Amino acid sequence: MNNQNTFKMRLLPSRPADATVFSKDNFIQEKRMAPFVVGEGVLDYNCGSCGHSMLRSLRFSQVTQAVYKCPKCGEYNQIEPYVKRH
Repeated sequence: MNNQNTFKMRLLPSRPADATVFSKDNFIQEKRMAPFVVGEGVLDYNCGSCGHSMLRSLRFSQVTQAVYKCPKCGEYNQIEPYVKRH
């Protein structure tokens, strides 16, 4: 489902050395493909490369500093930092 509350995550060129990176490399297949986080908000985030659902139903500004390795394509993703609009 693609709506105004679904966003592509920002791709990173490689694994950042100084960041917390979440990966599902050691999970069994059916658990690996599920989103990392399913919350109770309205924001969904998909991999910036392949579109895989990474974070679902988040609240505003939740988990913004972490990096997520896509279990489908292996790319490193991060939520774009929020910039307050005046």
